[in-house]
Amino acid sequence: MLKHFFIILIYIFVIGCKSDKTTTSVSSGDPEIDQITAAIEKNPTDAKLYFTRGQKYYDKASFENAIIDIKKALTIDSLNPDYYHLLADSYLDYYNSKEAVNTMNQVLTIYPERVPSLLKLAELKFILEDYDSSILTINEVVRIDPQNAEGYFMLGMNFRAIGEKERAVNSFQTAVEMDSGLTDAWMILGEMHEEKKDPKALKYYESAILSNPQSMQALHAKAFYLQNHGDVPQAQEIYRNIIVTDKTYAEAYLNSGLLYMDEDSISRAYEQFDLLTSVAPTNYLGFYYRGIVNEKKGNKDAAKKDYESAYNLNKEDKRVQDALNSLKNQ
Repeated sequence: MLKHFFIILIYIFVIGCKSDKTTTSVSSGDPEIDQITAAIEKNPTDAKLYFTRGQKYYDKASFENAIIDIKKALTIDSLNPDYYHLLADSYLDYYNSKEAVNTMNQVLTIYPERVPSLLKLAELKFILEDYDSSILTINEVVRIDPQNAEGYFMLGMNFRAIGEKERAVNSFQTAVEMDSGLTDAWMILGEMHEEKKDPKALKYYESAILSNPQSMQALHAKAFYLQNHGDVPQAQEIYRNIIVTDKTYAEAYLNSGLLYMDEDSISRAYEQFDLLTSVAPTNYLGFYYRGIVNEKKGNKDAAKKDYESAYNLNKEDKRVQDALNSLKNQ
């Protein structure tokens, strides 16, 4: 009887080992991940390998797997702050904001004055609309590092969110004085001055471009300002430059097409909206405005198909519903 019992135990052990091996060796279908998995099988105590695979999972929006891997990395090396940061991001994108905050609090327990971690926590609090806590955390950053431009940028974001616009402008201004490469800060300063109808807005948009000439967002911001202030030719020139540089930048096609419509350049407007439906087939506005152009050209069947496509992509926009119903009732 005892001998039989040990035989069963050995059998279970062998099957269990075989099962584990099969589980770890099964292909995920992703060559990059499978390569890291193979490396983990050879070095199962290498925390960096779990972190690397966790990063790959995170990049592919497989947040549950990312969390598992990063937590495993932390059981091997609990002192690496990068692991905590990625874990917090994974929790946040996995709709578990409580654990994201807890994770950042854990790393700050180990490194209470680590500025990147404090900034990360402040960013999390900002995303969660806990502005008071975010500001308190940034004040700690500024105490530790008074020349930290990102800290002032985050202060500006918080002040803007709670409606303290002058303090926001001052914070963003301080941020760009410390680091002229903060493109987003220049753009926000442009937006905030534009809200006040202050012509200095254009200078801020131009500074944004100077800070990063490759930023399509900065170029778009200047073009949008120009089109709203009557300089359509220069706006169109910028939109053309954007499209040449980045053929996937949907807003350039959309705005350029709208400007052509305003000028009654129907054929050119059609070209832009037609291109928009190709580069951004889930953007309902491309189909909606192409439908308007088709209707103006007398192509009612094509217009109806465009409105239907736009409606299928977005059933909430009343303009689309009205255009479709109007055409059906003709």
